[in-house]
Amino acid sequence: MCMFALSFVIHHSALSELDNFLESLVVCNYSVFENLGKSLSDFLDEDGFPIAKFFNVEILEESEFTAKELKVKIEQHFKHSIFETSISAINNQDWIELYKKELTPIICGKFFFYNDNLQKPEDTSALIPIKLNSALAFGSGHHQTTKSCLLNMEYLNDINFCPKRILDMGCGTGILGICALKIWPDAKLLGIDIDKEAVDITIVNYKSNNIKANAIQASDIKHITSKFDLIFCNILKQPLIELSKQFDEKLENNGRIITSGYTKNQEAEIIKQYCSLDFELENRIIIYDWLSIIFRKA
Repeated sequence: MCMFALSFVIHHSALSELDNFLESLVVCNYSVFENLGKSLSDFLDEDGFPIAKFFNVEILEESEFTAKELKVKIEQHFKHSIFETSISAINNQDWIELYKKELTPIICGKFFFYNDNLQKPEDTSALIPIKLNSALAFGSGHHQTTKSCLLNMEYLNDINFCPKRILDMGCGTGILGICALKIWPDAKLLGIDIDKEAVDITIVNYKSNNIKANAIQASDIKHITSKFDLIFCNILKQPLIELSKQFDEKLENNGRIITSGYTKNQEAEIIKQYCSLDFELENRIIIYDWLSIIFRKA
């Protein structure tokens, strides 16, 4: 059986109106997802993440005629809010197998990430292979914040920075800590996440990559007695600000914190807060609208 997909890009401000419009037409077989490659808006979702300025929409119809009719209605109603409209035929197929095929491994810097439940490692002798089964935890290597943190990690290695104790705050899948110990294998690592499932996934991924480290469930580091040379904190703007004094207390002199999870329009608040403590901005990487900044404790 062949179906037809009507696809278009819509401005985020028209999403609610689109839902109501499609509901009035009794259209229910559609998907909406963020287009992060274009730009981000100034609005935050309920979890504090910046919302994309544009969203991709795909509507499935059983006939090409119905898809074309719907295309005309949507273009007329949303003529100032949508663009890149198209209709394409989709053949019936095994969607799970298609997903596995299209979910390609990721290369970022010197690292090669793959999900060994879905993929087999390729010949990557020049790269460091990392098994990463992300499940529902954040941290697959796809997002710009993770990539920029990894590039900042490589920057530190290039300037011969060699941490002895590393904290991965908001560890997600454990991706940053795993990569750090591949670069600095003699370091001790602690992963922390507020979500128990993320902690469980991190521990599994540590073992899969032969990483000897622990991960615990916690929302802050007030009760951690150790001090660290390097802290990863790829979370959100507000918790980064709220935890900054704790990071200041737990970071050794001349230690570094790699921050991420915020956008260009949030950057000034982060810099102001950290520079008001004992930190100096050392390196800044931006991918699309997302940033990762290294702060050094003076």
